[in-house]
Amino acid sequence: MRADHLIVLTLAALSLTMPSFAQGSGAAAAIWHDRGDTTTLDLSTGPGGAAREPGTVFRFIKESQSGTSPKFDVEDERGTAWKVKLGEEARAETAAARLIWAVGYDVDEDYYRASMHVTGMARLARGQQYVSNGNTVTGARLERDVPSEGAGTWSWYTNPFVGTREFNGLRVMMALVNNWDLKEVNNGTSGTSDGGRLYGITDLGATFGRTGNTFGRSKGVLKDYAGARFIEKVTPTYVDFRMNSRPFFLTIFNVRNYRMRTRMESVAKRVPIADVRWICDRLGALSRSQISDAFRAAGFSPDDVEGYTTVVEQRVAILKAVGSPQGAAPQTAAPEASGRMTAGEAADRCVTSTCRQVPVRETLTAITLGTPYAHAIFGGFEQGTGIGGGVQVTSARAIPAVELRATALASTHRAGRLDLEAYVPSLGGNRTHADAWLSYLQRDTEYYGTGARTADRVTEYSIERRSYQGSVYRDLSEHTQGGVYAQVMHARSELAGQTTVSNVLSYGGFLDYDTRDNSVGLTRGVNLIGRVASADSLNRRDGATRYGWIESEFEARSYVPLGSARTSFLARARGLFKTPRSGSEIPYYELSWLGGRQFLRGFHSYRFRDHNMMLLSSELQQTMLAMTAVRGVDAFASADAGQVWGRDAFTPRHWRSGFGGGLQYRHSRSLAARLEASHGVERTEIYASLSRGF
Repeated sequence: MRADHLIVLTLAALSLTMPSFAQGSGAAAAIWHDRGDTTTLDLSTGPGGAAREPGTVFRFIKESQSGTSPKFDVEDERGTAWKVKLGEEARAETAAARLIWAVGYDVDEDYYRASMHVTGMARLARGQQYVSNGNTVTGARLERDVPSEGAGTWSWYTNPFVGTREFNGLRVMMALVNNWDLKEVNNGTSGTSDGGRLYGITDLGATFGRTGNTFGRSKGVLKDYAGARFIEKVTPTYVDFRMNSRPFFLTIFNVRNYRMRTRMESVAKRVPIADVRWICDRLGALSRSQISDAFRAAGFSPDDVEGYTTVVEQRVAILKAVGSPQGAAPQTAAPEASGRMTAGEAADRCVTSTCRQVPVRETLTAITLGTPYAHAIFGGFEQGTGIGGGVQVTSARAIPAVELRATALASTHRAGRLDLEAYVPSLGGNRTHADAWLSYLQRDTEYYGTGARTADRVTEYSIERRSYQGSVYRDLSEHTQGGVYAQVMHARSELAGQTTVSNVLSYGGFLDYDTRDNSVGLTRGVNLIGRVASADSLNRRDGATRYGWIESEFEARSYVPLGSARTSFLARARGLFKTPRSGSEIPYYELSWLGGRQFLRGFHSYRFRDHNMMLLSSELQQTMLAMTAVRGVDAFASADAGQVWGRDAFTPRHWRSGFGGGLQYRHSRSLAARLEASHGVERTEIYASLSRGF
């Protein structure tokens, strides 16, 4: 073949395979159009404008059986054909189409009518409940029926625009409106007079609610939309938006549907930050009044118009933060922009598996196992049991309003734990939550005696606990949470051949203020918590020891950057005070204690026990190697001091202190590997852990 022929054929092949997304006329294909001055757009009439609005007299033509919503066709007095949709999608689709059209994308010409009269109205197989008096239809979305030669559909995964900023901008818009129904049939193509093709979205009904499976998702529900988390993850180069579409796990036998729905989640993942910034510039040009017009034109109530407008503005503010050129702290933008914590953000405040404040504070680090219904868990035990972890199985969002969890844990020192839990993320509102769980624990623990001057001579005891707990708590503000709890616990312990049994009811309340942020580098912020509780014996037999006490706890943690995000000073003060009731005792395994990796480094775990304890800790951290915004290697120096008292007096002579340092590798916002050494007056202790320490 001659060289010039080869060149011609190569150029011809390239011309066929290269996508075209020009915004002007004459383009082979277009998915986006420049609307000009966005501030002049009228979102009350949308893409069709006032001149193309439906008439006032309609004639019934036929019912449509396609899709999940009731539909039928009508013709107005001008002879214009319209597709009428009824039900929960009508208002959401009308509003979504206006917003997506305003930033440059092709959508249908949709109008909403709260009420319309249709002559010759037939009885509907679906949606008859929206028809009254034979010919009055309520809550109708009217879509102009525009026949197009060569109309077709397109896929989110294979189309001429994959990788372009225009296509990525459309992906952002789908996340903005919480569109969970990203099927190919909902995307349309049509021919143009110059031989080109337009790519657009033809069905936006599954929007402005909660994403999820059949049991959890919704359409056009303000509470669900406001409570849904917007952003999943931010890196220096891309953004993952939260979009749940994976079906309920028991439906996996329908392999085709399961794979299709699961794949949809990828549409909202790995959107380049530069393209987020590009579409955000267009969204940001819309005024609050224009956004409100879109929802007002869709027939939402004044309160809902106000609510939806606020949430959309909050999401635009989040996009501006994550797309800012500085990118200072993108992952914190979501809660800060909203001014309050949504249900999704509250659930993910620590980790997606378990984060509790009472009866004891606990955070389990979770790693997904390729499905939202199972996690690998790290932690789950107090210090002194080695490395702990296991598996958690959860219903995720498969069941409306509640998440069920089962967690099985073990440690390298042969401790075991089983938890069964029901978590309610929204109790009468997105800011109130409830948790009920039962727990079984078996482990061996060290006992050195009671008091501040015990000998360095350990006796191990075994303990078995069964407990039933419940808590109700509320997000009082973006950073403040308060709640109440109750616990019934049965404990059986064996120490030096003696068995101690206690059945105790305890109840109390807590208040927590937390501004900690570990989205970029070292943690910064403060955490203040206070708790009070009462404990009393249950089912006490004659002659049995009576247990009962009042307890209070406070803790203050501060994370202060020094000059840059690579250097930080950490300070912590904690006190736990238990006062026995008159004629009552506190079981030795319920006493306050000090010693070990978390509570006075440089001493054995549980080295000192008494009624009360005070702990002061500090660390100076320096990042040695920053790998990503979150990941890095740090060196640190530590100093701790504390004492216990009650049977012994509180005195300066009883303070114990330890000094040391170590290295930590921060792998994620919740998981780190730490190796440290600390020296006290008795010995030098080495600690290894999978946590961020402080």
